[in-house]
Amino acid sequence: MIPLIFNGGVYGHQEFEDLVHDLGGFVIMKNFAQTEVTIFFIVPDEDIERVKEKALELKAELKEAPLAGSEIAVVVPTISIYHLPHHSCDVAEYLRRKGAKTNMVGLSRGVGKRLSRLTAFERDLINEHDVAVFLFGNFKECVSEKIGKMVRDITIPVVATGFPKIEPPEGVEYVPNLGRIVGKFSRDSDIELLENVAKAVERQVEKRRRIFERFDVPPYYLKVEIENQIPEIEESPSPAPVTVKIDGLRVKLPYEKFAERIRNVRILDFKLEDICNVLPSVVEGHTLVRFWGAF
Repeated sequence: MIPLIFNGGVYGHQEFEDLVHDLGGFVIMKNFAQTEVTIFFIVPDEDIERVKEKALELKAELKEAPLAGSEIAVVVPTISIYHLPHHSCDVAEYLRRKGAKTNMVGLSRGVGKRLSRLTAFERDLINEHDVAVFLFGNFKECVSEKIGKMVRDITIPVVATGFPKIEPPEGVEYVPNLGRIVGKFSRDSDIELLENVAKAVERQVEKRRRIFERFDVPPYYLKVEIENQIPEIEESPSPAPVTVKIDGLRVKLPYEKFAERIRNVRILDFKLEDICNVLPSVVEGHTLVRFWGAF
């Protein structure tokens, strides 16, 4: 299966979705912006040419989405106006254009070399994602001291950025030369730095995908069945009420009310609870669906 992004007009996009489904593919996420629509989807390798022909017919843009089907936490020590400028929005948007579902996490106690730390809520929230990207600043001593404390209790793959060249803790992929700057990342050299971060995240995502590729039922299929069997999901105000993750799904319905119905969703000849654990998220109103191998 190849993950791709369709960017085109709203007119005719339903034809494109029908083709994806007819080819045995899945729509991961769909976003509307006035007269434009962005569709994240996957199709079998052998059907790529048919998809390209349809996109050309609809005068749409088609590009690869290596991070599609992943949920990334972009973690910054603070998003307070007193500590601007920082490049968190540029990094998050660049990863989004690669297909990732990104969530910004601004820490309540992230400022200060000696005092910075994660709260229990922030730690648990970050660990619900597939990969965490920690964005640090320009000072070598500060970055070296903070990075170890920040990632100590993180159980998912971590990519960290900062301006100085340092030796990161074991298990952390570090991208240097990316610190706080005045202005947007718009020059070619800036885009190259963002691409370095995206490549590091892609490597971590691929490692994590290999862990879960042994499961016969992909999370995309679980998403379709939940949407078909729990119609209340359509009432969610979220643009992605069922978010595909590498290790399962994030369903934006309250755990207390919908957990049993989610567990009883029929997947082929068995129930969803036979292959997945259904858990409450630390985010109010969200429910996590995780393959048993994710524990």
